[in-house]
Amino acid sequence: DAGDAGPVRKGTVYLVGAGPGAIGCLTLRALEVLGTCDAVLHDRLVPAEIVRLARLGAEVRYVGKEGNVDTDRMKVQQDDISAQLAQLALKGFSVCRLKGGDPMIFARVGEEMEECAKAGVPYEIVPAVTAALAAGADANVPLTFRKAATSVRILTMNPSTTRDESFDWAQFLAPATTYALYMGLSALPACCERMLAVGVPADRPMAIVDRASLPAAQTVAGTVGTLPGLVAGRKDLEGPAMCLLGDVVGLRDRLSSGARAAPPPAPADPALVAALAVLPAVGDDGLRALRDRIDELLRARGEGGLQAAPAKRAASGDVV
Repeated sequence: DAGDAGPVRKGTVYLVGAGPGAIGCLTLRALEVLGTCDAVLHDRLVPAEIVRLARLGAEVRYVGKEGNVDTDRMKVQQDDISAQLAQLALKGFSVCRLKGGDPMIFARVGEEMEECAKAGVPYEIVPAVTAALAAGADANVPLTFRKAATSVRILTMNPSTTRDESFDWAQFLAPATTYALYMGLSALPACCERMLAVGVPADRPMAIVDRASLPAAQTVAGTVGTLPGLVAGRKDLEGPAMCLLGDVVGLRDRLSSGARAAPPPAPADPALVAALAVLPAVGDDGLRALRDRIDELLRARGEGGLQAAPAKRAASGDVV
């Protein structure tokens, strides 16, 4: 059943990518699933503006995991999340597992797929814009470029990686390659030290892209030799951050001269923007059904039964 983009079905788990953070980067399928499912389990990196797109009345659970925790603890947390997905689906709920970025890249979706398969629960993968693509766009760094970058490597780069003696640091010597290093900010000094030790040139271009796709996004560019010093002590680099490495990073100044101006501030109601964006694709019957649903919501709000305020967290930790 994975990959079937038909109507959202009861008893099914949807493993959905929320994209890099900006609501405008959500796919139409992600919006459809999020706005239809009975239950939504979301990660720490999914912005509240996206979580609020969940169907009114859906059960919303925060299941975020903190970064840089040990592997054993992470496995316990992930096993619990995977079990929740299967249990909810077996009760007949349609379940949206909402993950930051793309679910297939460093999001532990494989373990959730395994749990669904073991429990006999159908699932669908809803892909998304991964952080590497958003970071390249924000930094004006094309991840591939004729003669300069003919391949892209995606790696996770956290403190445990830099302590792993079996990790192949020599791979960073590959020619014409762009490297996208996820979770790379906290490990940057040790990462660059290891690269230099195996012969990566100190002047190899390198950049940190902080909060890609969001209004607060910023890029700090340097080299393998200089970048750790450029970001040291920077309190404004809040993360999540992506590290880009390769000769294409050195092209950004030349390529930035014609880049578009910074986008205007985000509108006060991003949910409205998302809803309006999909309207042209809705058929006549769907628009009539939507109109009826809008009338129903307005009547309920007029009677005091519904509030338009942002979601609030119950004592249980769920968002209601």
